[in-house]
Amino acid sequence: MKIRISDQSLRIRLSQQEAQSLNAGATLSTSLCLNALDEFAFDLKTWHLAIGEVNSEKNKLTVSIPMDAAHQLTSTSGYIFHSEQATDIKKPLELRIEIDLAKEKNT
Repeated sequence: MKIRISDQSLRIRLSQQEAQSLNAGATLSTSLCLNALDEFAFDLKTWHLAIGEVNSEKNKLTVSIPMDAAHQLTSTSGYIFHSEQATDIKKPLELRIEIDLAKEKNT
């Protein structure tokens, strides 16, 4: 899983295998160890709502996407899940999730 954060944008690229695991109900997780005491965690999971959501807790970012979107990632070539989340600033948070095509070409 590749994660890119830039200017109110969160972009996630998955391998086909990761997308299949997500579609099967698994939570995809990764973390970044900052030092001996601090870690930043990231979870991507599905839920029963029809919208995407990005939620922040202490040292953790959780992204939830519709179950149908996870299915589309595995079954529709070129599908990109796109969602915008309102924020306290004028610019919404843009969320994009897609299959990493460059990685798939090399496998």
